[in-house]
Amino acid sequence: MIRLQVRCRGTVQGVGFRPTVHRVATSLGLAGWVINDPLGATLEIEGPEDLVNGFVDRLVAELPPLARLDTVEQEPREPLGEENFEVRTSTLGRREGALVPPDSVVCADCKNDMANPGDRRFRYPFTTCTNCGPRFSLVQALPYDRERTSMGCFPFCPDCEREYKDPSNRRFHAEPVACPACGPRMWLADTNGADTGADDPIAAARDELLAGRIVAVKGIGGFQLACRGDSIAAVTRLRERKRRFGKPFAVMVRDLPAARTLIDLDPASEAVMASAKGPIVLAPRRLPSAIADEVAPGLDDLGVLLPTTPLHIELFGDPAMPPLVMTSGNLSEEPLCRGNREAVDRLKGIADAFLLHDRDIVRRVDDSVVRASSDGPIMVRRARGWVPEPVLLPDDSTAVVVATGGHLQVTSCVTQGRQAFPSQHVGDLDSTPARAFLSEVIDGLLDFLQVEPTVIACDAHPDYPSTWLAGELAAAHCVAVLPVQHHLAHVAAVLAEHGVFPGRGERAIGIALDGTGWGPDHTAWGGEWLEVTGDLRWRRVAHLEPLALVGGEAAVREPWRVAVAALAAVGEDHLIAETPMAGLVDRERMETVAGLASSAQWPRASGAGRVFEAAGALLGLAGVNRWEGEAAALLEAAARGAGRVAPWPDVRLDEEFPVPVLPSSRLLAETARRIVAKEDRALVAAGFHATFCRLTGEITRRVTAAHDVVALGGGCLVNRLLGSGLLSEIGSGGIEVVRAKNLPPGDGGLSYGQAVVATVSTARGVKPKQIAGSSSERSNVQR
Repeated sequence: MIRLQVRCRGTVQGVGFRPTVHRVATSLGLAGWVINDPLGATLEIEGPEDLVNGFVDRLVAELPPLARLDTVEQEPREPLGEENFEVRTSTLGRREGALVPPDSVVCADCKNDMANPGDRRFRYPFTTCTNCGPRFSLVQALPYDRERTSMGCFPFCPDCEREYKDPSNRRFHAEPVACPACGPRMWLADTNGADTGADDPIAAARDELLAGRIVAVKGIGGFQLACRGDSIAAVTRLRERKRRFGKPFAVMVRDLPAARTLIDLDPASEAVMASAKGPIVLAPRRLPSAIADEVAPGLDDLGVLLPTTPLHIELFGDPAMPPLVMTSGNLSEEPLCRGNREAVDRLKGIADAFLLHDRDIVRRVDDSVVRASSDGPIMVRRARGWVPEPVLLPDDSTAVVVATGGHLQVTSCVTQGRQAFPSQHVGDLDSTPARAFLSEVIDGLLDFLQVEPTVIACDAHPDYPSTWLAGELAAAHCVAVLPVQHHLAHVAAVLAEHGVFPGRGERAIGIALDGTGWGPDHTAWGGEWLEVTGDLRWRRVAHLEPLALVGGEAAVREPWRVAVAALAAVGEDHLIAETPMAGLVDRERMETVAGLASSAQWPRASGAGRVFEAAGALLGLAGVNRWEGEAAALLEAAARGAGRVAPWPDVRLDEEFPVPVLPSSRLLAETARRIVAKEDRALVAAGFHATFCRLTGEITRRVTAAHDVVALGGGCLVNRLLGSGLLSEIGSGGIEVVRAKNLPPGDGGLSYGQAVVATVSTARGVKPKQIAGSSSERSNVQR
């Protein structure tokens, strides 16, 4: 007879791990106990030597679906002669590594319970078990036990208590478990928040939806706004009330066969859509479609998700229910509503009714978004289903870093040891409520992880609200601030995600393609080749040609200005009046911008996003961006159907500069010439993409050496055509190319990159001044 103590680290709380330990131990006739503790879970196991030695292998083989074991440490103990195995009360204390899983979609077993008229959870909208349901959004503190969740105020009824204590039941120690007799309740409220008294609130909400009205639905991590996806009037009304003009909405469908009728799903995208993570999947739409064009106007892709909660399943209980627009419950640029009163106050001008319940949401968590691509789904927005899963860092560090992100698509990130914890999606920081949400998220992560920051990392841009917040946090915690250049953070994030961050004496090449990032020369960067070494020395080795932003910030919102200035710079402004763009903008305004383009007073930007948006403007797709990157997204959509198009041979690299420069103005001029020559719009859009990829590949081959790894980062890499084109163009020469996959390539992954730079700098003794970037390229920034 022997006895072992086994310490398990990883995602082992709130996932049915202790019940699984109990089941495996008792099936083997072993004695002992298991507890949750600040490190994860600890157990002691006693019995015959052969059975005890085989216990861990069997446990690993039979882990519950949501569990993940990172480390298992075993230590012998003296046998105590125990005869039974029990689940003991958790050990309290400061968290030292315990993890709780993300919220997950309702599992098949719970769906079956809900569909069974003989089950006491028939149609119950809070049905859950150890294998599914809310976790991160309802846990208040660790260890993960019911009394430290928002379910603590719902005492068990006798039946639920019996299930909770029964080791053979899949609801054994399932902390959110409840039923109609003891759990949360629902009601339908009017626009003022008053209970309508509906006997069946979900059925009443369905009637509202079927009638074309807008319903605010309280979900797992916040409110959602729902309406018929097949109704032009309902979608238009939602757009007007929410003040979300042009930006696409996501659509929820009842099941996977329904999703297949709306979008083309490759096997990998279908698998992630149907997984426990259950994100919105962006994929090419099928035509003709039952979905109103106003859901995603002008775009080739449609965002589709399956029901993620029992409540969503019940909303589709009527066979007549069409696909539903299911979008964030907020006004544009504001955070999700979380509480009932908050939702009624903020959404009463949008929603016609409110489907409410009395279970508190501890943390706001939006839906995650992935996009189908040729080499597997790409993360666009990382939130429900992924957060708070950690991501590894290149080095173990004693520093606790808080990274505050950028300005758009913001996330924060907190590190501990070798792990980084990127937060859920916060959004753009253009409003006071959004900035307050970023503070809320950072405070929530620090409290959840029970750590104190030792360094604050932020973007190098001095005027970002996230930079100001970094200063406030540093003052409050008496620690230093480390500004990290925007594109260095993008490159670091991709390299670290793939575990190929350069070591001492090594280097890597990063290509960062996005809209705007603050350069060390105080100009706007956004199309950069960076050489990064293992001691975080870096320099800019190539870039896109900077283009004049006539009107300053107005040129970011109105890409026609960038197009006009680019054509004027190469003496091709006579083409402007013959492009479809002339139908979008007053001719006199365009002539004025062309005349001002050569002035040195205007800021210049090398952002790839500006170039793609300008091409979209030339094609007449959008003269003004109603949402970030709209013209570029429409340009990509316009290229669908063109097939494989050869790059344009007449656009070549500039040779007169000390560093390679991609000739953006000549690329846009060639785009205009082909438009004026009446070339098919799809061919022009596809040719633009192909030529940009060919030029990018040529520059990359010039600046890379043997054994270099090339990392592709930045928000432009969400573009499916661009991503696949660059992988083909650069990778065909034998260069190892990595791109962001499990973190967003855009600014949603920026905080992780900032955290990588900060932890590597502290672990390797790098001085902050080395991270500021090389100034040797300043003379080459302006053309």
